[in-house]
Amino acid sequence: MSDNSSPQERAAVAEPMSPRSAPAWSRPVLLTAIVAAVLVLMANIWLVSRLVQQQANETQEHFFWVLCQPGFTPTERARAFTRLVAAGNREWRSAELSDLDLRGISLPEADLTRAGFNRVNLVKAVLARAIINRATFTLCDLTEADLTEADVSETRCYRAVLIGATLRRANARAAVLQEVRAEHADFKMADLSDADCLMADLTGVDFSGANLSNTRLEGAILRNANLALTRLESANVKDADFTDSNWWRARGLTTAQLDILKKKFTPSENAPAALKEDYQKWAGGNGSER
Repeated sequence: MSDNSSPQERAAVAEPMSPRSAPAWSRPVLLTAIVAAVLVLMANIWLVSRLVQQQANETQEHFFWVLCQPGFTPTERARAFTRLVAAGNREWRSAELSDLDLRGISLPEADLTRAGFNRVNLVKAVLARAIINRATFTLCDLTEADLTEADVSETRCYRAVLIGATLRRANARAAVLQEVRAEHADFKMADLSDADCLMADLTGVDFSGANLSNTRLEGAILRNANLALTRLESANVKDADFTDSNWWRARGLTTAQLDILKKKFTPSENAPAALKEDYQKWAGGNGSER
């Protein structure tokens, strides 16, 4: 059979189809497929994140259940509390935290606002810079606890034990410290203005540079306390025991208060020699160094 086609026609048949000659409908289809894939991926990511959030919420609800319901061991309750703190929980008013054993726990900068720690063991706990305002520490043991720069303002610490605790530069404004045992605690530069320290045992406490203005110290024991540069403006010191403390180095005491303290609390025979010498120096200046 003879081929009657022209050379131009044969060249056109032999030449392969170039990419530019692809069907016009292929590009929209490809773009639609890409968009659909992206949408599916985004939907899957959203579903996964929703599931993770839901699981996290369920976990926090479980930990609250462990804290608040009977039948769980002290170890399980303590673990539930620490897990809630680690998860960033900030709602503690409904949590049952009484009688927890949290000895040596480390929770620096934790937010424990309004937490109710009744009869909780917090011996040597680390709560530096924690926010614990308007909380409750009734009958708690905070022996040698670290509350450096913590905010415990308006917190109720009725009959709590703070022996050897560190509260340097802590904010304890308007805190209730009635009948606490805080022997040899460190309150340097702390703010206890408007606090209630009725009948508190503050033996050997370092209050140097602290603010105790308008603080209730009625019946408090301040034996051997360091009151250098302590602010005591408008403080209620009725029946307080200042035996062998350097009360004359405090600031803000009235002339009447100083006269009473001079009569009742000059350094005793057993006072350190340095304390006696410092008192004599102050008294020799007619008490002008105030």
